Amino acid sequence: MIILRDAQFSDHVAIAKLHAASWQQHYRGIMSDYFLDKEVEQDRLNVWHQRLQSPRANQKMLLATLAENIVGFSCFYLNSDPVFGSYIDNLHVAKELQKSGVGALLLKESAKYIKSSADLPNMYLWVYELNKNARAFYDRLGGKNFQTIETENIDKTKAQVCRYIWEDVSSIL
Repeated sequence: MIILRDAQFSDHVAIAKLHAASWQQHYRGIMSDYFLDKEVEQDRLNVWHQRLQSPRANQKMLLATLAENIVGFSCFYLNSDPVFGSYIDNLHVAKELQKSGVGALLLKESAKYIKSSADLPNMYLWVYELNKNARAFYDRLGGKNFQTIETENIDKTKAQVCRYIWEDVSSIL
């Protein structure tokens, strides 16, 4: 049974491992193989150590656990943008549980928290244009592809990203 809980600092290593594995699975052809093979694990470890040791005041992080193992997570920022609302920065699920409903559960619980705690009723996220599975997932959950822009990745490569928006988070609850 999937149990949701808030993240704690002691979770940062497991979160980083899941995050790195997700990037290695989904971002081939978007980020360099060198970065994904040699640097992503340490990079994600540094990010999650910092984020969970010194979280921003508007940061919220939900974990999906199965038998006490972290199998998914959502990290979002309330009131991040005066137009687009709260920002879903990360939503990742372990490979073996993709298409099981864990991602939808995390996104819906994030939306529920945003609805009850944010100043604005809307939310958004960025997703790589080439990440067709993720885009199809957000389409199914009512996200609208609002715009596509070019961005520079952490490894200095360039890629197209799509801003998906939900004008009212109630639409996915």
